[in-house]
This record gives sequence, structure tokens and C-alpha cells, in this order.
Amino acid sequence: MVLSSFRVRGASRGARPALALAIAVALPLLAACGGQSGKDGAADGDRSADPGNPATWVLPLQAYMPDSEQEDLLFQAVEDAKAACMARFGFNYRPAQPLPDFGPDTLTDLRYGIHDRQVAETYGYKPAGDMIAYREETRQVMEAGTLTPAEEAVMTGKDSGKAGLPEGGCASEAHRRVYGADGQVSTLAMDLSNEAYAKAKKTEPVRKAFRSWSQCMAKQGYAYDEPLDAPSDPAFAALKAEPAEIATALADLECRGEYRVAEVWFDAETRLQREAAEQHVQELQEAGQVLETSLKAAARTTVTGS
Repeated sequence: MVLSSFRVRGASRGARPALALAIAVALPLLAACGGQSGKDGAADGDRSADPGNPATWVLPLQAYMPDSEQEDLLFQAVEDAKAACMARFGFNYRPAQPLPDFGPDTLTDLRYGIHDRQVAETYGYKPAGDMIAYREETRQVMEAGTLTPAEEAVMTGKDSGKAGLPEGGCASEAHRRVYGADGQVSTLAMDLSNEAYAKAKKTEPVRKAFRSWSQCMAKQGYAYDEPLDAPSDPAFAALKAEPAEIATALADLECRGEYRVAEVWFDAETRLQREAAEQHVQELQEAGQVLETSLKAAARTTVTGS
């Protein structure tokens, strides 16, 4: 199982930021990439903000990833650049809106499974929110972003008859404007993070926690080998949590708490991420510098609209 960095951002966060905000959200990344704590520039994992809330925990490699505000800024800048390019060819392209907020708030929220009893009491294993409404809002956003064939041809670069059409169309030009010649930011930190997540599950401390959790669940009548087997149970596929799912989730939380499943798993992954960061520190710092440049380009783009 691999995990994306953050939840899908909401449309309300898609508004164009002012220059001061654009600069401000770029600063945390600069500080992170230039001032890591620990050996060879690798950051330490941190559970101190709220030891009981995994959503607030910070893994070492997060220092090399954009935070949610920076992701919003990059998304909006690319969309603004697309609109400016499309306007040159006579199209009034409305920048796409991000999909509605739903799911984990941070990289570590739900990374190791559920952790909020109040949420579980209503939603079982599902994120807090109305999944039916989310699907409908998502459908509307997707429909609103549908392009005509002529717009699609210019956006993708397939309209060879358009003089001056950039290579790859307006979409590619927009990504190059924000991300540079390569048109993207390195995924190294996320790739290493996903690898560490998978490896952590195989370490003996985590396997021991899983075995204890499984035995605890069995005593309450639930047969699951690992904590993430429960939320993946096909019996809980309904969009709205039913009593059986809620009861399972509450039993799950009790067993998780008794054997500190999230803490043990996080600590194991932290050790693996530190090792990975130390092994790839130069590449990560170089990727961070590229991202810094992209954030500055995004700030300029969202202010000027081009």
C-alpha cells in the first residue's frame, strides 16, 4: 500500500493567494531543506505535538515534501498558467477547481489506521464526512472542467494547425512555467517514504504489535491478521457506516491503544526514513532546491496570472 502525501484539497482553498501569502508559504520548505536536525541533514520523526493524535506526527522525509498550502499554491499556479496560455489562442479557460476536501488531513493521518474515537463512533473506518455528498461534488467539479474538442486539442498540443502552439500544448507549457524544463518536481521523498512504510510493516516490533492486536480482536469475535485488514473488509464497502462497521472500529481502537500499534509502527518507519534520508541526503537537498524554485515561480504566476 502506498500513500499520497496529503488529502485532496478543497475548492475553497483554490483562490488565488496574494504575493505576501505566496512568499510566506514558500518559507517553511526553505527552512526545512536548509536546516534539518540530526545526522547528515536528516530530520527526526516527531510525536511531541500531540502524542495521542497521529495526524500531528511528523516523519523525517516530510521535511523534503511540500506542505498542503504549498501544494495548493503549485496547483493554482499551473491552472493560472494554463488559462493565460489558452487565452492566447482565443479560449476562455476557467482554471480547474481542486476536488472537495475528503480523507486524511496530513501524511500521517490514517497512515496507520483509525485513531479518533469520535469519528469512529459515527463513520466507522471512513473519514469524517458525507461520502455521498463528496462523490456528487466531485462529479460536478469534474463536469465543470470538461473541455470542448477544440479546447482539448490546444490544451494537449494535438492541434497542429495552431501557429505558435507550445510543445505539448498549454498543459505542458504551464507545467514548465512552474516546474522548469522538466515540468515536474522530484518524487524521491515520497517514493522513499512509501518504501519505508512498507518495510516498517515487516519489522519485528511491528509484527509483534500486529500479532497482539490480532489476538485482542479475536477475543472480541473479529478475525483479522493486521490492523489495515479491517477497514479493507468488503463487508464495510457501503458509503455510510453501518452498526457492524462501527462496532468493529471501536473494538479496533481499543486493541490499537492497548498495544500501541500506531506508535510502534511510526517509530519503526521513522528509523527507516532516517536511514533513507541519510543515504540520499544530497539528492533530497537538490530536489528541495528545485521545489524552492518552483514555489517562487508559482508565487509569481499566481500574482501576475501568467
